[in-house]
Amino acid sequence: MKGFFVSMLLLISFVLFGTNFSIPVVAGDVEVPVVMKFSHFLDLIPEDFEPVWDSIRIYFDGKEIPYQVEDVDGNGKISAQDYLVFLAKGKGEIVFSDERVSKPEYEKVFDVIETETGWEIKSEKIGATVNKRGLAKIIRYENIEGTILDEIGIARVSGWPESTFYVDGNLGNHYEETSGAFRIVSVKIIGAGPVAAGIMTTLASEKFRGLIQNLVVHIFCNGDILVDNSFEFENYADIMKLQTMVTRPLAILFEDTLHILPVFRRLIWADQLGVTPYEYWLERNAVTWVDKLPYIVFPAKDSMKPLWWGATYIFASMERWRTNFSPIARIGVAEILPENPLVPSDYRKWLDGDTWIYESLEFRDGVFKWMPSEFEVYSATKGIYSMRLEDMPNRYKYGDVVRHLRLFSIYEAEGVESAVRFLEKKSESFRNLKIGGKPFREF
Repeated sequence: MKGFFVSMLLLISFVLFGTNFSIPVVAGDVEVPVVMKFSHFLDLIPEDFEPVWDSIRIYFDGKEIPYQVEDVDGNGKISAQDYLVFLAKGKGEIVFSDERVSKPEYEKVFDVIETETGWEIKSEKIGATVNKRGLAKIIRYENIEGTILDEIGIARVSGWPESTFYVDGNLGNHYEETSGAFRIVSVKIIGAGPVAAGIMTTLASEKFRGLIQNLVVHIFCNGDILVDNSFEFENYADIMKLQTMVTRPLAILFEDTLHILPVFRRLIWADQLGVTPYEYWLERNAVTWVDKLPYIVFPAKDSMKPLWWGATYIFASMERWRTNFSPIARIGVAEILPENPLVPSDYRKWLDGDTWIYESLEFRDGVFKWMPSEFEVYSATKGIYSMRLEDMPNRYKYGDVVRHLRLFSIYEAEGVESAVRFLEKKSESFRNLKIGGKPFREF
């Protein structure tokens, strides 16, 4: 009988007080953004636990932090496609309860105003405009006003939209465009809460039939901008360029703006000259050492005497970060990758994948398949890729998806050395971000 009463008390306490389940979150020493679909939590929560979604609390180092839930599908309740959005630093946890508790309320920091040309997004720290295609421009950070970063997540696409290659071997006419010319499928502002303001955009190319761009951009209260850009193919396509870009980062605002990044692991021009990437940039007086590591540093508007063509660099390995930084204004805009991409030893495999370009004050990430005749001039690159035009495109089919997840960050630093140190820590935090033991980039 005593055992029966003990069992009943335990059952009653379970019903009355419920249980909690927590998912660990691990970041580094510098704050980084998190945007997760609720559907992803289903793989992290036990099947026998029924969370009450309104019960969510997020803690870092024992302190509760604000978060926001974004109702993506507009059904007024939390569902699979909705987003959980917060900032992570150090060690934390997302805590769910299986009982109803009061929903937390946090102070809203963003305002959104609809305008004739799109929207304005404002917080005390940051201001942005968004055009009707969902492309954002940062126009204010603290007391600095002007074009700080433009066309966030715009795509550059080129290729052969009339290709009948697999029928008769013909490519047809070449065409190039940015998603500024795409047809608008849908654009909406989501969130605008205590942590971030979100922009969801779906655009469709009229030239490359079946090419869809799904762009999700979150502007955070700390100056971070998380860009999740996906290209979906609903048709066959022969593609020469498939790139995610931002334009005019800081350089038109401050004449002293520098371009800074870790030394490339591979640079075509260096290979052709028979030198290392470090030696290539050292010859251009563009190497600065910080904490016993070399970094490329040069004026952001300087073409830096490219070996051929007009880009400042092209056919270059993607590294962990790159930035434009103004020593006078003590402000920078950085691009940070969620991983340090592998550089395949196979040249062709590398050229078929994503590389970095810096040209026309644009950070360009992605596929670039125009193989120059200059490849055949130098022994290091002679024969590494076919010079036949029909062999160059990447060939995408129905159902293919190409995703670029990027963190852009507006930050303050006293000088080049402090900017480099900050970005090394920030990029390490972003690369090491894990939720439930799973890397953030895999969600």
